[in-house]
Amino acid sequence: MRILFVTVGGSPQPIVTAIQSLGPGRVIFVCSGGPKGSLSQVVGEGTPCEVRRGSEVEKLPNIPTQANLGARFNPATDVIELRDPDDLPGCYRQIGAVMADLGGQEVMADYTGGTKTMSVALALAALEYGAELVLTTGNRTDLIRVKQGEMTQAVDSAPILVQRALEKEIPNHLEQYNYGAVLVKLRQLVMLKLPQQQRRRVLELSDLCHGFETWDRFDHVQAFSYLRNYLDRKEICKQGLFLKRVIHSRSLLDPEIDPSLGTPGHGFEVIQDLLLNAERRAQQKRYDDALGRIYRALELLAQVRLKQAYAIDTGDLSLDKLPPSLQPAYQAKRNDKGKIQLGLMQSFHLLSEWNGDPLGEHFGVWRSRIQDTLQLRNYSLLAHGFRPVTEQDYNNQVVPNLVTFVKQALEILIPEKSKKDPLALNPLQMPQKL
Repeated sequence: MRILFVTVGGSPQPIVTAIQSLGPGRVIFVCSGGPKGSLSQVVGEGTPCEVRRGSEVEKLPNIPTQANLGARFNPATDVIELRDPDDLPGCYRQIGAVMADLGGQEVMADYTGGTKTMSVALALAALEYGAELVLTTGNRTDLIRVKQGEMTQAVDSAPILVQRALEKEIPNHLEQYNYGAVLVKLRQLVMLKLPQQQRRRVLELSDLCHGFETWDRFDHVQAFSYLRNYLDRKEICKQGLFLKRVIHSRSLLDPEIDPSLGTPGHGFEVIQDLLLNAERRAQQKRYDDALGRIYRALELLAQVRLKQAYAIDTGDLSLDKLPPSLQPAYQAKRNDKGKIQLGLMQSFHLLSEWNGDPLGEHFGVWRSRIQDTLQLRNYSLLAHGFRPVTEQDYNNQVVPNLVTFVKQALEILIPEKSKKDPLALNPLQMPQKL
């Protein structure tokens, strides 16, 4: 059902024109109360409306009667009596409260009549709740009122909505790396009739946010397909290069990823990607999620090192890859499926037993701090307990003990020739502006 909001001012004619032109199934009148208010034009008995033609005054029935609304008008539900027609926040709240309950219906708002404040309040509410703005106007001989030939026409509010979204709403979401929320807003905007330049900007943002949103969900290959068309931009080019290296790094452990889709780097990029992802979750105050990603980064750190240096697969360890002195102990770890599978701490323990391994030696120094800090994960609801990871836990234990350990390990393991590239140790965080 089409619902029309109208602000009621001094003249009933534009409102009657709007109702007759638009044919709404329901009309909601926004009126001012008090002895000099416009409420009487809607609910008054007899002939409360006046139309002035020069010195002549024509008395007419109330607006619902003039517009032949009949049973379509219910004074108990279809009148908003504003407590103070010059209080903009108050008018906006009253109108918005009614408009908010009409979700899913076709809502129009004619802001022709009423005080300037009433008109602004209705227009603001219409923009906020997605109502179509209309204006009833015609030939003017002064700035007081339209005197003849009124016509109701749509008002193009799309450029205003887009500008507000681009300058206010979207930057706020990007600041929190909330690319999904930006996409929801962009899907709304792209349905509007937009000027060509704004439409190009909306579609461009949609591509970029799809890229970073899918990347944020670890769908690396799909992410690159969105970003590849924007690699001529300096920052996007750097992001794209890192993403290609992440894809290749991931392919070394993930058989479902084709290595040719990526670009070879130092091989630890997938771990750096997890740390950056954890950083974004922490900025969103999602500390359990952040710790989960850091835990996975620790696992991958050991797995990548064992794979790169010794061709060892922690999911199915081959004894012949081990030094003879270690083989008996690991033979005893074979499970009922005949496989030797290593968890996080077991993988690091193996590296620490491997004579001269730099990551194993580094882990030996940090072992107790890592084990103590990982208890936070074990107590978390995302692992084995119910205790949430707090901001204090994260900043005072997780970052200094786990994140620092991983970053120092990468400095040790990444080859010197790779470090000549500034992105090798310091890949870019995802953008907070686009």
